[in-house]
Amino acid sequence: MIRLLRAEWIKLRTVTMNWVLAIVAIAFPLLVGLLTCYFEADDPDFSSYSLLEATTGPSFVLALLGGVVGIASITGEYGFGTIRPTFAATPSRVRVVLAKGIVAVTSVAVVQALVLAINLTVGPALARGQGAEIDLDQVPTGAVAAGAVVFAAMLTLFGYALGMIMRSTPVAVTVLILWPLLAEGLIGGLLTLITDNDATAEWMPLRAAFNLLAIDDFGIGPSRVQAGLYFTGFSLTLAAIGAWRVARTDA
Repeated sequence: MIRLLRAEWIKLRTVTMNWVLAIVAIAFPLLVGLLTCYFEADDPDFSSYSLLEATTGPSFVLALLGGVVGIASITGEYGFGTIRPTFAATPSRVRVVLAKGIVAVTSVAVVQALVLAINLTVGPALARGQGAEIDLDQVPTGAVAAGAVVFAAMLTLFGYALGMIMRSTPVAVTVLILWPLLAEGLIGGLLTLITDNDATAEWMPLRAAFNLLAIDDFGIGPSRVQAGLYFTGFSLTLAAIGAWRVARTDA
């Protein structure tokens, strides 16, 4: 298994697209978070809450690009036909699927953790330098940061599952983007009408997952822990379906 993980890591880090996505995924939240801390800190309304929101909010972009990395880690091999020699070298397709998933999910989670660590270390220093009074102990910093890492990891797994099921990068990426923007809105709205309960829509998988990034508890839908467990279970289930498809169909 160690050799498989090493091989998948080599594949992941030698694809040019992954480097481009990584640069954008790292640069965007850092620039948004740190520049906000520097230029907005002199505002009297700027607080610890504002800083936490500015430094963790852009992490959604990193998570979304992580989902694209998860998709491409499997669809790229199908697209270029390299999945056949991969399966020839390792006949146990489940082991291949597992190795790819572990490498993709772990890589994105580590990058997310590093970006958040930089933002939450440098950001307060920049804000205090501009005269802002910042005390991250007043806000749920650890919980939000941990939630953001879990969100990025599970969105990567979600993307990986879509890639295994659809085997097409454009189709899977389109579904990844439209799922929260369109599909869950329509289905959630329909369920709300049927059940006459506004909280029903909040239990749609990705919509619930956003509670991992929430600073406030709005009292509707799942809590942060419930959202994490729910979205993890949903992503694992979808990945299991994808692994079954990979194992049972022609490469």
